Amino acid sequence: DFYASGATAGDALRLLRGAALVSPSMSTRGEMSPRRRSTSPPPPASLPDDMLGEILLRLPPRPSSLPRASLVSKRWYSLVADPQFQRRFRDHHGKPPLLGFFLQESPSSAFVPILDRPDRIPRGRFSMPLSEGTHIVDCRHGLVLSLSRSPPHRLLVWDPVAREQRRLVFPPELDNDQMLRFNGAVLRPARSQGSHFQVALIAHYKVGNPCTRVFACLYSSETGIWSKINSLQLQSSISLLGPGPSTLIGNSLCWLLWEPSDNYVILEFDLDTQSLTETELPPQVEAPLLKLRIVPTEDGGLGFIHLSGLHGQLWKREPGSVWVLDRAIEFEELRSVCKGDRYPRVVGFSEDSNAILLQTNSGVFMVYLRSMEFKKISNMGVIRLRCPFACFYPAGNSQPLYISVRSIIR
Repeated sequence: DFYASGATAGDALRLLRGAALVSPSMSTRGEMSPRRRSTSPPPPASLPDDMLGEILLRLPPRPSSLPRASLVSKRWYSLVADPQFQRRFRDHHGKPPLLGFFLQESPSSAFVPILDRPDRIPRGRFSMPLSEGTHIVDCRHGLVLSLSRSPPHRLLVWDPVAREQRRLVFPPELDNDQMLRFNGAVLRPARSQGSHFQVALIAHYKVGNPCTRVFACLYSSETGIWSKINSLQLQSSISLLGPGPSTLIGNSLCWLLWEPSDNYVILEFDLDTQSLTETELPPQVEAPLLKLRIVPTEDGGLGFIHLSGLHGQLWKREPGSVWVLDRAIEFEELRSVCKGDRYPRVVGFSEDSNAILLQTNSGVFMVYLRSMEFKKISNMGVIRLRCPFACFYPAGNSQPLYISVRSIIR
């Protein structure tokens, strides 16, 4: 390890400073310091590859970090372009940065970047034409899932970074006109290696059938087949599958089911047992769909946020499917920047950032649920639901590093 060898953070800083990766006026504590007479930094080649690799691992996980490092020398390029190093880089940082969001219904799967330059991803790089009647339903683990509404139904799994696509055909039992609505989710299994992914498909009968029954199955790219279709007879009068993306809580995918009278249940699909369960929301929670969002609790359990004006409530489920009010949230700090808005709407949730997206007439704001800090991420006003997209970029050997370098130079 670089630091175990006796080198200090200052040594790492001087090395990166010599590569123009750190501002020359920053101290080892990240503070501004007086400018001093420039001194020649130690040459990068003076450190063994393993020590240099430990330094590069500590670069921030922003899109520009590794491409900039690769410009220093052929040696640095070789290190950061190595797939093993990139896996270590992702493992070291854990949660990927939020790069932007996709508009849920758009003929071109429009991507809206939220980072500033030089980390801003060009809008066109993550855009792909969608056929008529197709819309994006989920984003997770660097993958995007779209679904066609009309028969024959199709699913498309898209990796915008690797520029790879996989088209999936619905199970024949669910590809019929008896189904009212569909929704889905995409993820990479926690224990899988490589580029394997899973897709969950949810469907339910049309309103007016004798019963409201929900169906679910799971596709694995590793086996290339759909699992057995499981179903659940709903105990409530809920009849519509919500249009919003799923939320991953532990090892279960969760969706909101609702009816026009604003009654809701949470549908859970356990990825291990592939079983379906429903949990009714507290009866005192009455709100339009865009005032609710499923979120994890601080201990990783099932919860949801209920928005009323500039006030919010975080609820958590206790054993026995008992709901308790966890804490109240005030969004008063947004009042000064949301002049003219009646009420903000919850239009998205970033699992990696643990933050909700609030849409106002003034733009879109991201609010971190733990710290309650917020920032404006888009000037766009009233638009449809959106799917936050987070990933390490560039990621994996499928994305040539020189492509990212060119986009950053622009």
